[in-house]
Amino acid sequence: MHVFMSFVIVAMGVTVYFTPSMIARRRMKQEAARVLLLNLFLGWTIAGWIAALSWATKSFDVDLRSAENAARLQRRALESERR
Repeated sequence: MHVFMSFVIVAMGVTVYFTPSMIARRRMKQEAARVLLLNLFLGWTIAGWIAALSWATKSFDVDLRSAENAARLQRRALESERR
């Protein structure tokens, strides 16, 4: 029973430790490999883990809604020029 509980505790610790990397991978960020390296080498420090977590959750990718709005505004401008 002690071996099983030890395994569960280690598995939970590894899961918590690599949470920033899992978030970055799940969000399909291009920087996921860099987040993993930061998490692997500096995640043992609280500051490194928080930095990796903030990097994984920060949105660097283009927001699709703003890109759609920009395209819509461009189409409207083209249509108004044609009139």
